[in-house]
Amino acid sequence: MNLFIYGSCVSRDIFNLEESRVFNLSTYFARSSMAALCSEPYQNDKALENIPSAFRRRMVSNDFSKGLLSAETSIKEADVILVDLIDERFDVLALATGQIITHSNELVESGLLTELEGSSFRRIPQGTPERRSLWLEGMKCFIALLKKHNKLDQLVVNSVFWAERFESDSSALFPVAQASIEKANAELSWMYDELSKEVKSNQFLRFAPEFLSADENHRWGVSPFHYCERYYKEALAQLLDEKKRCSTKDREVHKAPLVTPGLTLSVAAYRTGKDVFANCSLAEDHRVYEDGDFAFYLLVDGVRTEVRWYERSRNVRFSVPSESGSLEVVAFYRDEAGDKLVVKGQVKRLGSQGF
Repeated sequence: MNLFIYGSCVSRDIFNLEESRVFNLSTYFARSSMAALCSEPYQNDKALENIPSAFRRRMVSNDFSKGLLSAETSIKEADVILVDLIDERFDVLALATGQIITHSNELVESGLLTELEGSSFRRIPQGTPERRSLWLEGMKCFIALLKKHNKLDQLVVNSVFWAERFESDSSALFPVAQASIEKANAELSWMYDELSKEVKSNQFLRFAPEFLSADENHRWGVSPFHYCERYYKEALAQLLDEKKRCSTKDREVHKAPLVTPGLTLSVAAYRTGKDVFANCSLAEDHRVYEDGDFAFYLLVDGVRTEVRWYERSRNVRFSVPSESGSLEVVAFYRDEAGDKLVVKGQVKRLGSQGF
């Protein structure tokens, strides 16, 4: 199967496993924010020549040229288009000439920012309204490209978050402050929510927090997105399972079902320092339904503190309440006849021991 990756090592390194040989990695784009996609191309051969690594030079060149949007042949030939958003951690730069480029480590290596005068570019930080607006524009350009070639169903979103701890107990300090992790994960959650408006829920890889812990001895060094080995095995297992069940019939969008004894509702919930995130799924006889009305409660020691009333979204985000206590999320599904399913789940801490 031809594999197209737009993301980072959290996706690329899945295919170092022996069991991944069924996939043929044909195209890999990295170090490039979706927020930079829709600007005019930028050309600076001198800056590119300053990057000694051919791989890193190619990544910056693709960011400059917006090469992703011209990779139409590779997209048309791809069986799986795997996307992760870890490289959205980089800010973007607005050049005085009008182009938007990604402020990656490789860009710094090129010496471009030293070459340009300070007034020749403006930094647009992650999480700002301007950056979010640019990201939405770029994301929609990418989705439109996939739709153009009838490839939206081949898109798989690798919805990972930054780890908060090492997989094993360690005396070493974690390399990133908790506040930075929470900020990055909140932004990732917002981007996944926006993507979920364009992409079906069964096209997301999702991971229990136990898989998203950092490997202190990772080949690329210590980082909150250099995960433990079992993450890569779990990601590959989900991808292989997706390809087994992703027949044309499976891709049909099933309308919201009536509540019956065989219909099941499940919910998964986790928290960071400031937010509680929950996602529910509706299934019957291995068929996942893409439509329906869903509501959520957030409970503290069994007492309801927040509500998200019925709407056509399976995802919710609550603020962590100020009062301490055991956190639970209650999810509701309501069919067109008004009948309901209800399920309750404990809120787990992202990256916590014992999940």
